[in-house]
Amino acid sequence: MPNIQVDPHPHIHSGKSTHKYMLDLPITTYPMAIIAMLIQFLFVTMYLGASFSEGILVALQAGIVIFAGVFSCIAAETIWNRYVNKEFNDFAGWFRSMATTYPSITGMLYALTLPLGTPIYIVIIGGFVAIIIGKSLFGGVGHNIFNPALIGRAFITVAYSGALGQAVKYDTIHTVFGDITIKAADAISTASPLAKVTQNGGLLSFDAIENIYGSFSKLFMGFYPSALGESLSFWIILAFIYLVVKKTIDWFVPVLYVLVVFLMSWGVALYHQLGTPISEGLSLQTLAIYFPIFHVLTGGLLLGAVFMATEPVTSPITRRGRAIFAVYLGIITFAIRVLANLPEGVLYSILFMNMFVPIMDRFYMGQDKGMKRKEYVLWAVTILIAVGVTLYAAVKLGGAA
Repeated sequence: MPNIQVDPHPHIHSGKSTHKYMLDLPITTYPMAIIAMLIQFLFVTMYLGASFSEGILVALQAGIVIFAGVFSCIAAETIWNRYVNKEFNDFAGWFRSMATTYPSITGMLYALTLPLGTPIYIVIIGGFVAIIIGKSLFGGVGHNIFNPALIGRAFITVAYSGALGQAVKYDTIHTVFGDITIKAADAISTASPLAKVTQNGGLLSFDAIENIYGSFSKLFMGFYPSALGESLSFWIILAFIYLVVKKTIDWFVPVLYVLVVFLMSWGVALYHQLGTPISEGLSLQTLAIYFPIFHVLTGGLLLGAVFMATEPVTSPITRRGRAIFAVYLGIITFAIRVLANLPEGVLYSILFMNMFVPIMDRFYMGQDKGMKRKEYVLWAVTILIAVGVTLYAAVKLGGAA
């Protein structure tokens, strides 16, 4: 009898693998720890009036939060694989186990979703939840339904919402070295950008954004209250280019996801006439282009689009499935941000759509190149939902502050 290999679909191998994906990720995510520490130091010293020594303490606090996130995920993976799976009994076995289950990547991505002042015990609890509940209970690497890092973040968001709400504020920074009071604290130090939008009825004028944050260049470089990784827009874009060139991720999902949020938020801005006409010259105010750019640069959209929505285990296999996946990510993110007044739109949208990945794979696998009637209906309904949510949000929101 011939040696027949029986494996689950797909049977045509693209050359990509989870191992390759997990090897390329450290090249882009690990440097983010150093960059996040640097950005925190520059933010509090250059824009919030902290002293050099206070800036160093803030940078160290950022590093400790990231280390705690990575350490807790490695510890959780170690305990599970040693005492539940019984995979190893010595250091060499432990090292092989960690090298093939990648808890450090989960820990790094999880930690980058946390604000600077997150209490360390909360960081550790979320790390254990990410690994044990988000991955190990489903069977480990390749079997998890949800993105593990986001499971950990979602848990502490619900369980410790008050603590996380304080952790993002910079008027008083809570560190393991003691509290640091920023005497020059103003509007920029007391709330994240999306929280500030919520406080102003869902809209901010161009002048209001510049009065609070100084300029869009500061938003682009990450000098505003946020989670440690979500404000690193410049580095995330570079990481995206690298991962696409290396063919580690498909550019399709991040670009389409961000584009949908951009267009829907732009539609709201145009409805409220927040911008200036083209006849007055081109600028960020022209046709309110600043408003969708604001939504793209804040709230962790780029971080989620590049590193979370592209995870091979929890995203659809087919290109057409990924298209639907990305569009609904954008719609849900926009709806949560604008209609539910929650900055965590990226977090919940990705976890919600993770549930439908098996359905999308079954819907598209084995389908020929031509679109079928049911797919035309699906896209028609999707477009109607996107337009309807945009119009409803535009009508519901008040005038710009």
